[in-house]
Amino acid sequence: MRKRWMAVLLALLAALLPAGAGLGEEEGPEGQDNPAEEYILEDEDAGIWQYAGEGLEIRITRYREDVTYKRQKRTREYYVAEILASPEQPLSVIQTQALKTKPAGYKLASPELLLEEHPAVFALSDDMYGLRIQKYDYQGVVIRNGEILTTKTRDSSSGKYRRSWPNLDTLAVYGDGSMKTFVCDALTAEEYLEQGAVNVFAFGPILVSGGEVSENVMNAMDAGYNEPRAAIGMIEPWHYIAVMVRGRPTSRYAGVHLDWLADKMKELGCVEALNLDGGLTATMAFRGKIIGSGGEKLRSQGSMITFGAGLGTAEPAAAAQTGPRTARTVKAKVNVRAEMDPKSARVAQIAKKGTQVTVTEESRDADGTLWYRIQTESGKEGYVRGDMLKEVP
Repeated sequence: MRKRWMAVLLALLAALLPAGAGLGEEEGPEGQDNPAEEYILEDEDAGIWQYAGEGLEIRITRYREDVTYKRQKRTREYYVAEILASPEQPLSVIQTQALKTKPAGYKLASPELLLEEHPAVFALSDDMYGLRIQKYDYQGVVIRNGEILTTKTRDSSSGKYRRSWPNLDTLAVYGDGSMKTFVCDALTAEEYLEQGAVNVFAFGPILVSGGEVSENVMNAMDAGYNEPRAAIGMIEPWHYIAVMVRGRPTSRYAGVHLDWLADKMKELGCVEALNLDGGLTATMAFRGKIIGSGGEKLRSQGSMITFGAGLGTAEPAAAAQTGPRTARTVKAKVNVRAEMDPKSARVAQIAKKGTQVTVTEESRDADGTLWYRIQTESGKEGYVRGDMLKEVP
């Protein structure tokens, strides 16, 4: 899997760099002072954020889909981060400072302040345990960096467990890079530590366990509401997926149900995945900048999941070109698709090689394949695979 992803990344870099440019030992793209061991790309317009460095590779892609919710046309916007970590660059947690009688993470601060004090390449909101310590009777089994913070959890045999929000199911992150989900009271904090857990997140419900979507996903109290969501899961040890979805029921962004999130995590290859705190807590950041959040106003948080502490200092590479421009087809019978998918419905076919089209947008699918959104001379709009077009100077 790592070799496949690196091949995709190298292809992406080749597509983004101008002719003749390369990642040499001394300089990066455009001759910038950007050494080969740390490559950074930030293209907000195209919805792509990339990092490749020693022991850590991250690719974030923003997706936008037109949906109908309660008979209204809305936009579903979500962010998918694929993370290849390592023993040298594992998952870590940043927290507000402990108080005299309260643990680290109890005090809440803005995500921007947390990231300013604890710089990292990537950050995702977590289980928001600090708020539960302040306001709720049950905090869940929470461990941070090998330290037990809270232990009071729910009774999974109780009828209220399935409908509780959150139900406090957990995701344990182990020192060998693996992750495993558990029902809220499956293990004590001490048992997690004995197993080798370094961090344990408590929120829930479980989205994916043992490679299958959890049967309890839709039992949660707000499972059937379109809400901002956040989740993290594992494909294999050191290979993770994080997803953040925007949107309240009354905002321009549609949000999603929990079953959508569970299905998405499985579709992305996760064998274990946990739902984290959503709503206004849901936040994803790249190099200290918030790139996606549950709402316009960010909720203060006591802790966040991060990768790449202290990294990401190189200058970003030049962003991919965006905006309207002209291109021509490089072969005959080029298909124009409704979505960035070769199996998507064909909305048009450009019969002749060399036909001129207008490129209005470019992006990449989950496999890193470049697609152009184009408009034909007859006004048809859709997506064409990047290798089917050549831009006109």
